[in-house]
Amino acid sequence: MNKTKIIIKREYLSRVRKKSFVVMTILGPLMICALLVVPVLLQQTGESRSEIIVVDATAERLDDKSVAIFKNKFKSDDAVHYTYSDDIEAAQKILKDNSCDAVLEIVSTSDNPPIKSFLYYGENEPGLKVQEQTKNQILNILRNSILQYDYGMNEKQIEWINNPTIDFYTKNILTGESSFNEIKTILGAVGGFLIYMFIFIFGSMVMKGVSEEKTNRIVEVLVSSVKPVQLLMGKLIAIALVGLTQFAMWVVLTVGIISFVQAASPELFAPTEQEQITVNERVITVDKLNSVESSEANELVQGLMAINYPLVIGMFLFFFIAGYFLYASLFGAIGSLIDIDTDGQQFTLPVTIPMIIAIVSLPMVMENPSGSAAFWLSVIPFTSPVAMMVRIPFGVPVWQLAISVGLMIVTIVLCVAIAAKIYKTAILMYGKKITYKEIWTWLKYKNA
Repeated sequence: MNKTKIIIKREYLSRVRKKSFVVMTILGPLMICALLVVPVLLQQTGESRSEIIVVDATAERLDDKSVAIFKNKFKSDDAVHYTYSDDIEAAQKILKDNSCDAVLEIVSTSDNPPIKSFLYYGENEPGLKVQEQTKNQILNILRNSILQYDYGMNEKQIEWINNPTIDFYTKNILTGESSFNEIKTILGAVGGFLIYMFIFIFGSMVMKGVSEEKTNRIVEVLVSSVKPVQLLMGKLIAIALVGLTQFAMWVVLTVGIISFVQAASPELFAPTEQEQITVNERVITVDKLNSVESSEANELVQGLMAINYPLVIGMFLFFFIAGYFLYASLFGAIGSLIDIDTDGQQFTLPVTIPMIIAIVSLPMVMENPSGSAAFWLSVIPFTSPVAMMVRIPFGVPVWQLAISVGLMIVTIVLCVAIAAKIYKTAILMYGKKITYKEIWTWLKYKNA
């Protein structure tokens, strides 16, 4: 045990002191923050606001009053600002003077469709986003006008037709608790994907480390002092600690950097005009719902509270670590089988296929977390770290969790034992292409 501790300490310190570890620990949070901040900066600085003059030449007889359908109906936002004019020639003169970006003329027709629209531009043609947005607004305004004047609908009715909503809740009849599947889906998918990334990043690190020691002949010195199984276990545990250390530092640094950027530039994360309108509408909606005995806001809170967070976190840590040891032991065995002169692709592909199947099956598991396919993916040890993590937020029977955890522990023990047998024999073999038949012979007759 003391020798294993020494190996763990050596492997851990040697890896955390590497420049690559320090660089990736710093670059990781920076890249994550860049993915969050850069698109916002590009959106704010990369697009200029287009100025469009609307000339509404349509008119409709309503109660002996001439009504322009489109005037003062366009909604401006951060991308487009609309102004209005009654004279097309005056608007086009402004366009020629480069005082605006485009002129939109809308005229009535006696045909179907009932209107025609012309977008005039000068030196630069408006982008597709601006054109599509303008076209969609024309269609929406025309539709709302028809609903209002031809069918006598009021603004609330028209608003509901444009954005139909219903109150749709899911309740557990046994507990009376509400459930919001969107939250559970996101929670499970993020957890499963993090486990997938952790397994392959640090499992590959084990394989690379073992292969390098074999190639450099360092392992010949090490195995003269410690047992191969101690050397392998020390390396597995040490790299697991390295991974957890790096992951924890990523979380801390990412939160710290985002908090600093938000404090230094609060306007960067300030809502746009359109977003603010949406927020205000939601506030009004919540105010209305609060007057109701059972509000959607309360249902949301109940749904969040219904998630068993200690179980989710506990199972995440278990499958996080268990999945790593399962695959890392196999990757360690593969690392002992290969060197510069041999190709390890024949060994790595069969090991990686189960996890690839698990990540590809994520949408299926999320759509039906209680289905038979989801069940088998979550109990088979080679796919359970990802699949079970997706299912847990939705609620998994205790007996299924017990089966999954039990099979995972048993499989880890078997894989470590198999990996140790392979490692003991293969680590001192050089320049020979090893076959599956030879590996099977080692498993039958060699002792770890």
